[in-house]
Order: sequence, then structure tokens, then C-alpha cells
Amino acid sequence: MSTSSADAAIRRHVRAQHGVVSLGQARAAGLSDETLRRRVASRAWLPAGPRVFLVAEHEETPASRTVAAVLSVGEGAVLVGLSAAWWWDLYERPPALVDIAVARQVRPRDGVRLQRRDISPADRTRCRRLTVTCRPATVLDAAAGLGLQHGARVMDNALLRRRVTLPALREAHHRGLGRRGAPLAGKLLVMAGGGARSEAERRAHRLMRDGGIVGWTANTEIVLPGFGRALGDVVFAEEKVVLEIDGWAYHRGQRAFLLDGPRQSALAAAGWLVLRTHWHELTGDPDTFLSTLRRTLAARSRSR
Repeated sequence: MSTSSADAAIRRHVRAQHGVVSLGQARAAGLSDETLRRRVASRAWLPAGPRVFLVAEHEETPASRTVAAVLSVGEGAVLVGLSAAWWWDLYERPPALVDIAVARQVRPRDGVRLQRRDISPADRTRCRRLTVTCRPATVLDAAAGLGLQHGARVMDNALLRRRVTLPALREAHHRGLGRRGAPLAGKLLVMAGGGARSEAERRAHRLMRDGGIVGWTANTEIVLPGFGRALGDVVFAEEKVVLEIDGWAYHRGQRAFLLDGPRQSALAAAGWLVLRTHWHELTGDPDTFLSTLRRTLAARSRSR
């Protein structure tokens, strides 16, 4: 192959791989070792890992570092964990280390966190030129690695955006039973299936009791003229405040359809104020929940 043909083939790799090309790709395109040595010596190509180069006209970016890491590991490398979640646009920040699973022994690399692990064919796919865990396996892996609170946000967001489905997550979880992180992933799936709301209610009740907030009842019926009976998650009868407790955002759409609209209008017409909270606030920022509730109750007491 001529040098011009080789360069055309390499340019295609570079465009698709965020400025990165591997030694194997360069040779397969027809570039001679002598030409490659000249480009490295002139700093037209910069080392980006074992047998991987960044073309100098391209800036190093999180994407280029991710591609370089996977190409440097070579055959069998699978992008996993938070790195896979970021690659799928399921996590907002690129992690400091690139998480890669490979079934064989591989020497450590700077900026790479290697896992000796065989990824099932059912749990891996191709995304933007890289082999990566499929979205359900990625969500489970990333969520388990982040822990309950932050992992819940990743799973909730992926479900809300319809990037994964609950049945697909359950299937992927079943294939990974016994693996590290599986118990936490199982707990998150219970919450995703509706358990987050009941857990949110229990947390809200405990926070109110521990915070000395009194005068409330749980799951209380309110008779609304012209509407009928409405059930409030937490009712402060004296202040006429209803606290609605949601689970994850994933469940919010159906719950809003069932509870809002005419019901909320009827509550407002009867002089009730509806206050909302959710699992993420109750677990991640309980002080804000309590201070908002106290302010609301105080304001309502003064106005009555």
C-alpha cells in the first residue's frame, strides 16, 4: 500500500478515535516501521500508552485518553464501570482512571484501573468504536461502584431517560449474581421497582420524629368538597399542609398522573398547601427537607 493510501486509512482511524491510533492499526494500514519512527521522533505522533499514539494536531481529551487506554490493553479489553457509564452518556463526568476489564493478565498502565474479569458476550457490545459493557450491565456496575446514594441517582436517571428498562436491568443482574457489588445492585433494583417510595416514607417519618416535628399523621384521608376523598402521605391538619413523598424521578410521572391535576386543585381550593419531597432529598440533603418543612409550617401557623 502506498504512503498516501496508508495515511488515508490512518486518518479514518484518527477521526473516529479522537486523534488516537494504535501501532497495530498503523501497520495494518500499510505504514512502515521506519515512517512510524520518523513521526514519533519529529513529535508528529505522541506516545499515548503502550503501542498507542496521539496525533499531535489533536488535543488530549478524556475521550482520547479512554480510547488510548482500551487500545493499549488490546484484544479482549472491555470498558466497564464509571468509564463505560460516561462513554454511554449515563454519567456526567469522566472518571480519573479508565476502568477496563480483561480476562488475561495485563501489565499495569498509568491512568488505567484494570480488572481481571471475563465479561459475558450478553453483557458487552460496541459503542463508538470501543468494546463496552451493554447499558444495563453498565448501569448496574457503575451504580454498585458509587454506593447506594449516588448509585441510585445513576440508575434513576438512566430509567427516567429510558436508556435502560427495569426488566433488562434485572436480567443483567441475574447474570452477574455472585459478583462483587451484586448485593447492592439487588437493593437498588428493589428500590427501582417501587421500594424507593416506601423507603422514602420511612426516612421522612424518622427525620420528622427525630427533628421534633409533631402534629402530623401518615396516610390520612382528606374530604374535599366537590372532589371526594384524597389520601395524603403526611397530613398536618392544623396547618392544612399535605406532604407528598415521592420515590425516584423514574416513578414520578405515573404518580403525578394519578395524584395531581384535579386532586391538587381541589386541595388548593379547600385551603390546603401541598409540599413535596423525594428519596434523593431525604437521603442526600435531609437538613434542607427539615428546614423547608419547618418554615412552611411556621408560615402557615402565622397566617391562620
